[in-house]
Amino acid sequence: MNRKPEAIGDSPLTDQHARKVFFQTLGCKVNSYETDGVRKLFEEAGFVVTHNLFDCDICVINTCTVTGEADRKSRQMIRRARKLAPRAIIAAMGCQIEMSGNSCDADVFSGTENRAAMVRRVIEKYDSSRADTASPAQITEKEANNKEYEEFGPVISREGTRAFIKIEDGCDNFCSYCVIPFARGRVVSRRPEAVLEEAVRLGIAGFSEIVLTGIHICSYGKDWNDCPDALFRLLDDLDKIDAISRIRLGSIEPNSLDDRFIEKLAQMKKLCPHFHISLQSGSDSVLRRMGRRYDTSRYADVVQKLRKRFENISLTTDIIVGFPGETAAEHAESLEFCEAMRFSKIHVFPFSPRKGTRAAEMLPRIDPKVVADRSREFLLLSSQLFDICAREKLGEKAEVLLESVLEDGSISGYSKDYFKVILPPGTQAVAGSEVTVKITGQLKDALVAEMT
Repeated sequence: MNRKPEAIGDSPLTDQHARKVFFQTLGCKVNSYETDGVRKLFEEAGFVVTHNLFDCDICVINTCTVTGEADRKSRQMIRRARKLAPRAIIAAMGCQIEMSGNSCDADVFSGTENRAAMVRRVIEKYDSSRADTASPAQITEKEANNKEYEEFGPVISREGTRAFIKIEDGCDNFCSYCVIPFARGRVVSRRPEAVLEEAVRLGIAGFSEIVLTGIHICSYGKDWNDCPDALFRLLDDLDKIDAISRIRLGSIEPNSLDDRFIEKLAQMKKLCPHFHISLQSGSDSVLRRMGRRYDTSRYADVVQKLRKRFENISLTTDIIVGFPGETAAEHAESLEFCEAMRFSKIHVFPFSPRKGTRAAEMLPRIDPKVVADRSREFLLLSSQLFDICAREKLGEKAEVLLESVLEDGSISGYSKDYFKVILPPGTQAVAGSEVTVKITGQLKDALVAEMT
């Protein structure tokens, strides 16, 4: 259902000049979606979004803590905003705030819940005397084991022709390296009617493709004990929405892709044949230390079945390099396994110890130089695998949803199997349209094509 916070309606904006709010987001697509949700709440309260940090009344920063670097950048963002926008109210939210608590250097801060309350606090603080020296306002109503999905109502994304829809929050897996279950809490699923309403509105607004996102989307409906097929039921209903032509899944887990689910996915008409299946390591011994709930044999079986059921499928994955105790042999196993899976792209992340996780205490730590060398090997493999995919696609036709015009006049977009495709300058097509092209070449990490 649509949510319009009561407190916002109780605090009308009466200033003659429009109050300006600036947003900055770090981290995943879930964070981007939640920033859009908070932006919507501010706009409903009468604020105007500005892209000028120097000329804002409110600066909202959505933080991330998935790695040490993300944690550092989040704190840096807050300090930078304080310096560059000294007259603005600084509001911080997100995973890094959830984990850092009272150490946050912002005027108003919230973790991963109660963003509507944060907006109310921001308005109250702005309306109060600017000389107010009260301590920062913290939203502290998080109940990790008894929470509900925080509904923003339909959120119109601002990312080109592809729109993201958040369908769940939280994760119950507690992998040894991951701090997110501590920051986000356990799985809570969004009601299907709210997801469908948002999808319909996005389609009417001109978005041809929707991407389902969340912290662990394969757990959608897990918190409803009587609904084991919740995700597929949702997908089936989304597949019937006329205004949407493409449906894409965010990151998924191999254990969720059993034979029955794969068969149901294959029956969908609008599902894009691109799957981002988390791997993290191609070594079984490392996977056990990570606390992952599958091995390489199970993963390979899932990949084989997907390739059998989907034509022109594309597979991407994540890899963590330099996990504690990772030997040269385990690293080689991981490289070899990824090569065998024929991923079109590998996202590579050096291991980052997160306080409070089991892996933070694991030894031995891998020398940073070794980690950097191993990361480069995986990036090289990713590039080589993409080159193979590009050569295989030469001469093939593809349906491309065009997104943007580049500086040289060329037009870029994405195929259904999630390859970036570039059409040459002078092509008679517009962003937002879906066109059929012929692949003619490769340009770095993109395919080059011409209209058919």
